[in-house]
Amino acid sequence: MSEEQRPLFNLKAVVQETGVAAPTLRTWERRYGLPRPQRAPSGRRLYSRRDVETVRWLAARQAEGMTIGQAVALWRSLEEAGRDPLLEAPRMSPTRSPAEQEALARWRDAWVTACLAFDESAADAAFGQALALVPPEVACTEVLREGLAQIGEAWYRGDATVHQEHFASHLAARRVQALLSATPPPSRHDPVLVVCPPGENHAFGPLLLTYLLRRAGWGVIYLGADLPVEETKAAVRRAAPRWVIASAYQLPPAVGTQALGLLLQEMGVPLAFGGRIFNLVPALRSRIAGHFLGERLEEAPARLGEWAVRPPPFPPVPPVSEEYQRARTLYLEQEWPIRTCVLSLLSIHPLTQSLPDWLPEYTFSHIRAALTLGDMALADAYVDWLRDLRDGFSLPEGWVGPFLEAYRKGIERYLGPDGAPLTGWLERQASVTLKEEQ
Repeated sequence: MSEEQRPLFNLKAVVQETGVAAPTLRTWERRYGLPRPQRAPSGRRLYSRRDVETVRWLAARQAEGMTIGQAVALWRSLEEAGRDPLLEAPRMSPTRSPAEQEALARWRDAWVTACLAFDESAADAAFGQALALVPPEVACTEVLREGLAQIGEAWYRGDATVHQEHFASHLAARRVQALLSATPPPSRHDPVLVVCPPGENHAFGPLLLTYLLRRAGWGVIYLGADLPVEETKAAVRRAAPRWVIASAYQLPPAVGTQALGLLLQEMGVPLAFGGRIFNLVPALRSRIAGHFLGERLEEAPARLGEWAVRPPPFPPVPPVSEEYQRARTLYLEQEWPIRTCVLSLLSIHPLTQSLPDWLPEYTFSHIRAALTLGDMALADAYVDWLRDLRDGFSLPEGWVGPFLEAYRKGIERYLGPDGAPLTGWLERQASVTLKEEQ
């Protein structure tokens, strides 16, 4: 290991050196996989000198006017070209001029402002201005997709409501659907099926991917959100697609993606997959019986074209260990008494009495998903997300530790030693939380 890659700095030191706040660093890591700190045996993040310089580089691109998403995309494109971003002279995206970057940022901000005000006419006008300057693919990704990401972050901080996020999502989807209706007939004769697995309701990304593939000449059948695996199987039999593409935003729908991949292998149809959770948790990719499309939505048409020429073999998938299979079987048998016990413990602790109603079940779904996938560490990023919830939802300081402890006690009570994969993981996460709060 080179000196620049040696993990030496804790989170506090990186904040002091770069001026980037700790919640922002965790958000960048969670959403984009940059920087890539290692973990000490205690679970604490440890950053290398290269990680610190990566944070500086991203912050510098933001200071030049890029969004964090654009800065990460530039970093990825330089890496894919075999170039070290830290050795490159700072510059804006090579595909657009600074004036275009500035205009896109302005129209994106105008679109976001209009959506938050429920002003459909103003939002359409802002998007129309972007369409007049850049290709529609760029307008969709830079204004609609990045704008939705900004609104999502505003919800997370408590600066936007669910109603505003839903309004913006529906408005963005309508604009993409209108563009889809104007695409020419496909030039390729090998259809592609695009689906969201069970439980996945974030449908804008797959819809935008459908549009990008249509623009590239693919014949695409888009089936929308939350599609049961058996329904996808029926659609595959009827449509005979060359590929099925599935997208997952959170960990629970990745379980459906895993099941879909295994089913499609039996049918001889390859699965391609992508989405936020696979960018956030790279280790999850190896659990899916399919081919990862890449971290950037814009890469998908070219990658699919390469695979059409040189089809990759069906990938092997590691089996879930007997320990995890046994724990999962017992957990599913005892889930209701475990839930009752956990909810009772949460209701009597002063720091967990006033949590949002959806949060306990949301946590159960992530625990169940990681257990099914065979590695509780796949849910580490979810706990990081919990730790950052406090400001946006006005939660009391120190609430995460008692919250996780309630789950540990409930699972230990009903599963005993067979619940070790879960209780051991919860103990580690509670320990990390306590140290980060000190």
